[in-house]
Amino acid sequence: MSTNLDQILLKAKDIEVEFPIIEGSVKAVRRVSFDIIKGKTLALVGESGSGK
Repeated sequence: MSTNLDQILLKAKDIEVEFPIIEGSVKAVRRVSFDIIKGKTLALVGESGSGK
């Protein structure tokens, strides 16, 4: 799907989220990329405490 650059409100690329734990760390998100397009809806769904 091709999108005009003027329609992109937010571009996120290669997002990573890491949480420290006693034994080291846990990578909750690895290299997630997405665009939020004007007029579209984005939902992030997950269990409570999942690091959304």
